[in-house]
Parts: sequence; C-alpha cells; structure tokens
Amino acid sequence: METLKKTLRTIENQYGEEIPAAVLFQENGQLYLWEINCLSALHYGLGNCHCVNHPVSIYYPVSTNDVIQRFGSDALDGFEAPSDAQRIFDAFGIEAEELETALRVAYQIGANPLPALRKKTNAPVVFSENPDYLSFPEEEPGTTIFVVNGRGEISVVTVEGRQEEINISTEPDDDPVGTPSLAIPG
Repeated sequence: METLKKTLRTIENQYGEEIPAAVLFQENGQLYLWEINCLSALHYGLGNCHCVNHPVSIYYPVSTNDVIQRFGSDALDGFEAPSDAQRIFDAFGIEAEELETALRVAYQIGANPLPALRKKTNAPVVFSENPDYLSFPEEEPGTTIFVVNGRGEISVVTVEGRQEEINISTEPDDDPVGTPSLAIPG
C-alpha cells in the first residue's frame, strides 16, 4: 500500500522559499502528521538554531478529529477511508499495537481493563472471543463497536443495517441429532 501525503501548511523561510510546515501522511490507513518543531531551525533556513537540544521536526500519529479541528475537513480530501487502526486511534488516542499490548498485560495479571477503557473513552467496547457471532440490534447502522478477546486483541465491528436479535436457547430442540448430551456416552 502506498503512502499518501498532503501539505497542509507552508511558511516562508529567510530565503523567500515556501517550505512545508505541516504535512499529513496516510500509511496503511493510519494518519500521521509531520510538523516543523523549531521555527528558527537552521536546517530549514528559518534562522540560526542548530536544534541540538530539541527536534527540528516531529512526526506522530494523529486523530481524524484533530486534523479536522486544526486544518478543516478539506485536509482529509483525497485520503482513503480510515482503517481499523485509525478508528482505534480515533477512539482511544493510542495506536492499536500499543493498546493491544496494554490489554494483554492487564489480562495476564488478572485485571479486567474494559471497564476503565469504557469509562475513560466512552467508546462502545465489548468482550468476545469471536466477533463474527455478535449482533447489536439496538445500535444504529454505521455504529462502530470495539471487540476485545481474552488475548488482548482488538477488532472493529461496524453495524450494518438493522440486525435481528439472535435467539440462543440452551434448551435442546426436538431433533436429538445435534444434542450434546446424547453424543456423550453414559
């Protein structure tokens, strides 16, 4: 997958050249922002700072909302739809791999991280070992739900259309062929 990029802001250096001051990148569906960190950086012809005690520029993951607030919604024109990794970053403010590491560690020490995650972010987070079997009949189509399993892996489910509630019964049906109690020798 190729990297998409767009210059969002430029500045004029001391030589009269327009140089990028903020550039938005999209790598594998995740947004990153590169910005000049020192407006006196000799490296970019902005002044005489050698930037030995601070970075000349910074590059970091950024949420969709932050891009819109700082640069307007037009800044996202031309970029692909957000990936699951971007939607996780947008909801939790942390990259997916880092979040999964934190979830995994919490489960390894016997702590349930989901209540704190829900409280901190107000994001819809549920636990399931198999998100393919979940239905959300009360949710509006397009709602994003985050599903965490016992290994700390997080996946993203988008509600598509109105879903019927799944009726799971623990009572055996009239057909004994699929009844587990009949399959186990007595």
